[in-house]
Amino acid sequence: MQKLIELQKDENILVSSKIEQYLKPDFLYLPVKENVLNVHKNEEVLIGSNVLPQSISPISGYVRKLVKMDSLVNSEYYLEIENDFKEKRKKETFSRAKLKKEDILKKLNLENKKNLVLNALDNELYVLTENFYLFLYYEELLELLDEISQLFDITIYICLKASSSENINKLMSALGMYPTIILKVLPDYYLLAKNKFLLSYLELKEEETQVVSASLFYGIYNELKKNKPTTTKLITISGNAIKPRMIVEVKIGTRLKEVIDEYFEVNENAVFIANGLMSGKEIKLDNFIVTEELNSLLVMNSVEAKPEGKCINCGLCSDICPVKIKPVFLHDPKYLNHVKDKCINCGLCSYICPVYIKFNRYLKGEHHE
Repeated sequence: MQKLIELQKDENILVSSKIEQYLKPDFLYLPVKENVLNVHKNEEVLIGSNVLPQSISPISGYVRKLVKMDSLVNSEYYLEIENDFKEKRKKETFSRAKLKKEDILKKLNLENKKNLVLNALDNELYVLTENFYLFLYYEELLELLDEISQLFDITIYICLKASSSENINKLMSALGMYPTIILKVLPDYYLLAKNKFLLSYLELKEEETQVVSASLFYGIYNELKKNKPTTTKLITISGNAIKPRMIVEVKIGTRLKEVIDEYFEVNENAVFIANGLMSGKEIKLDNFIVTEELNSLLVMNSVEAKPEGKCINCGLCSDICPVKIKPVFLHDPKYLNHVKDKCINCGLCSYICPVYIKFNRYLKGEHHE
C-alpha cells in the first residue's frame, strides 16, 4: 500500500458537536434534467408531489419559475418552488412488507461479495459529515446491517477514525447485540476514506468487497425501511472566517446562502470552498444550490496567493503521489493524456511543492509559465 500521511490541522476551526436544522427554506430548487415538467406556474404542490420526472417536492407551496442556478455538478436550470410553510403532504397509502434479499440487491451490489464495509471516514480536513451520519443514525444503520448479515453470508465492517471518540463509545456499547459486525478504528490519514486505499489498508480484495458511505447507506435505509427518498443532507460548515462552526441538516435544493444568513457570521472577503480544502472547489455563494454531491462548506479568510516559481526538480511531488504519477511531467501533453484518468485530484502534489506550483491547472488544460 502507498504510504499515506496525516495532514496538519488547525484544531481551532474544527466543528463542534452542535447540530442545527434548516428544513424550512423560503424557496426550494429542483434541477430540470429533461425540460419536462409535471406542473404549471403558480400550481400548488404538496410534499411528495411529482413535480418533475422521478423528482418529488420536499416542501409544500407554489411553483414559481425556471431559474439558472449553480451547483457542484454544473450551472443548470432549476424549478423554483415557494414554501407556504404549511407542510401539507400527499397522502401515503403504501405499507412495506418484510425486507427481502432482492430489495437489498437493487440498492447494493452484493452479488459474489464476501464483505460489506460501512465507510464513516471523512477524507478532507475539517469535514466531519460522514462521521455525523454515523453519530446521529447509528441505530438505523445497525438495524439494516444486521438484516443484511442475516440475508447474506458476508462479513460486515464499520470503519471510523480513532479521533471519533463519541462514535466509538456508542458503537462499543451497541455492537454486543450484533456479533456479525466488526468495528475497525483507523488512523486519521488523508485519502484513507477513498475506497481503494481503505480496502488496501484493511487487506480486503476489491472484487470481494462492497464499500458504502454512511451517508449513502442512510439513504438506502430510508428507501428500504421507510419507503421514502432522502430529502435532506448533513453538511459540515467550518473555516477560519465563519462562526459558529457546526453540522447543519439542510433540505436538498435549498439555496446555500439562506443557510449561512440564518445561522452564521462571515468575515469580509471570505472565500467559500465546497467539499474540502485539498480537492474541493471555490464557489460563489449567492446562487449555489445544495445538492446530493455537497458534503461541506469551508469559509476561509482570503490570503494573497504565493507566486508560483519554476520547478526545481526536487521530486517531492512524485514521492508523495498516492497513485505514483510524476506531476513534474504533467506540463507535457503526451504524459498528461497518459495519466489524467489515473489522477485522483487529491492535491498532495501542490500541497508539498516548495515553489507553490498548482499542478491541477494542467488537468484543466491550463499551463504554467
